[in-house]
Amino acid sequence: MGYVRLKPRKMSAQQDEAACGEFVTQIQILRAQPKIDLWFCDETGFAGDPVPRRIMCLKGSRPEIPYYGSHVRASVVGAVRPRDGKFVSLLMPYVNTDIFQGFLNELARHVDHSRRNIVILDNASWHKTKKLDWGILEPKYLPTYSPDLNPIEELWLAIKGKFFSWFWTKDVEELDDQVEVALKYYIDHPQLVKSICAMTNFR
Repeated sequence: MGYVRLKPRKMSAQQDEAACGEFVTQIQILRAQPKIDLWFCDETGFAGDPVPRRIMCLKGSRPEIPYYGSHVRASVVGAVRPRDGKFVSLLMPYVNTDIFQGFLNELARHVDHSRRNIVILDNASWHKTKKLDWGILEPKYLPTYSPDLNPIEELWLAIKGKFFSWFWTKDVEELDDQVEVALKYYIDHPQLVKSICAMTNFR
């Protein structure tokens, strides 16, 4: 009948629909400019014992994964250019202003300096401090409570689904190694990233 079983994603009830609509219009205008590159930036965390995800399994079976309760975590800062699927990321122990500045410096090495490079990101405090040196990059901030307007969120979901559904560890180095493998896979497959980060909410 055309129906499938899906798990709804949480959406903040505090989202300002008018602000989001205006933001979408602004992005549509920027996308149409031939000399502008849009980069969507965000941070995410990877846990050694992540929340189990939906998987395919035999009917009646009861799959199990270990739970250590050790709360081993790794943080990643990343940015994606939906135009061609270019993905830049750094694995970090945590995120603060200094670490985010290091990521901006790394991102600046990968952008096309002949174009205007706009970095779209949320309103985290370390994204907006006056201490940051943006250099060639231009920040543009998402409306509050609107992660659905950041295409890199879809990439984080894809990475966790592919590489962490059946992964668990209580060792920090093992977790970091797995994160590096996952990031490299998507860095090396820009067409896949392009399809994942297709900006469907901006059409």
